[in-house]
Amino acid sequence: MIKILKFNKMKNWISAFIVSALFVFAISCDKEPVVDDPDIKLPEITTTAVTGITFNSAISGGTIVSNGGADITSSGICWSKNATPTLDDFKTMDGTTTGTFISNLSALEANTTYYVCAYASNSKGTAFGKILTFTTEEFFMASTDPENRVALLEDFTGVRCGYCPDGHARAKIIKDLYPNKFIIMAVHAGGYAAPAAGWANFTTPYGNAFVSQANVAGYPAGTLNRIKADDLGVSPQRTGGYAMSRNYWKTAAEAVMLMSAPVNIGAKATYNETNRELTVAVDLYYTADGNGSNYVNVAILQDKLISKQSGGTPDPNNYEQNHVLRDLITGQWGDRNETTTVGTKYSKTFTYTVPTDYNGLGVTGGGAVVIDDLSIVVFVCQNARNVLNALKIDVE
Repeated sequence: MIKILKFNKMKNWISAFIVSALFVFAISCDKEPVVDDPDIKLPEITTTAVTGITFNSAISGGTIVSNGGADITSSGICWSKNATPTLDDFKTMDGTTTGTFISNLSALEANTTYYVCAYASNSKGTAFGKILTFTTEEFFMASTDPENRVALLEDFTGVRCGYCPDGHARAKIIKDLYPNKFIIMAVHAGGYAAPAAGWANFTTPYGNAFVSQANVAGYPAGTLNRIKADDLGVSPQRTGGYAMSRNYWKTAAEAVMLMSAPVNIGAKATYNETNRELTVAVDLYYTADGNGSNYVNVAILQDKLISKQSGGTPDPNNYEQNHVLRDLITGQWGDRNETTTVGTKYSKTFTYTVPTDYNGLGVTGGGAVVIDDLSIVVFVCQNARNVLNALKIDVE
């Protein structure tokens, strides 16, 4: 019995020794506590004024005046829509050296106020510069770089014009050759397009005035950017006129494409099916002087309209009409713009209630409106002539 007691006491002593050893070992594996060095301070940094502000970007930066006695581990700009931006918000990483750095802020929202400040970190912590504020520009769709003109063909046509399908075919060839530089606007006007029993009516209130201005002598005829045919190096149908025969369209279009455009166009068209409202936002930027009053025109075109067509192939009773002028949101000659000097901008939004059809749904009507087949053409003229530039967009 006595021997057993001694053995148990020894066993308990050994266990206690092992536990103590493990405890000491555990303490020795702990990270040594950081001793705060009183000679190390937070960095000193200033925030650079914000410049280069666009609708979605800006430029700032900072100057690290002092590293605080320790290496800089990170620096940059942080920004937020809140008044006190932190590193948990958007930020840049712009290096670990003292001195001045430049930061590019990107993916910003248009017409939005932001708060921005520079930061720099060392082993002591993170210091921030003064908080500055700026507001991004409104989204502007027109380019500010000089461009050449886009060629706009006004194709004067009619459903009872036997040679007009050849004009359509020639226009398509040019369009396929210059898809982003050539726009077709098919204007059904004159005697061959006038309402008649058994024939579709694709006319508008505007077409005959365009025909008169162009001085059309026969169909099919066309104008290129409402510039006199002689000035484009081709023969007019009538002396001094704007209208030319279809065999001159390509040459005239290529002449237009070589002309500089004093104005650039940006536009967006959206449709609300609930109230059938079409909204077209237009931006203009003048890279050169527009020489007085200009007129902004917003045209609605429609494709894939099926009708009877003289000379139509392959089936004259089921001919596909494309690029058909349906309406002008801005009226006969456009919306007047007086701010046309170099460097100026024009922004305006137009609204329009889209009808269910134009000129009726019957055989002698103009057919139903199909939103997916609509497009918008925006063009800028000088006093109803001389189209300075044009742009075609889809309806969203």
